[in-house]
Amino acid sequence: MTVFHHKWFPGRKLTLQTMGEALFLEKDYWEKMQVAVTNGIGKAFKG
Repeated sequence: MTVFHHKWFPGRKLTLQTMGEALFLEKDYWEKMQVAVTNGIGKAFKG
């Protein structure tokens, strides 16, 4: 979890709040990435 914190907030102090925010941002990033990949695959097969 601290890895996510350092990825998203490299200069901020490590707290429970910032760890939660970093986890939220990481999950949100990968959900959006999943949608983007799915849309790209759909476009590729559509032609």
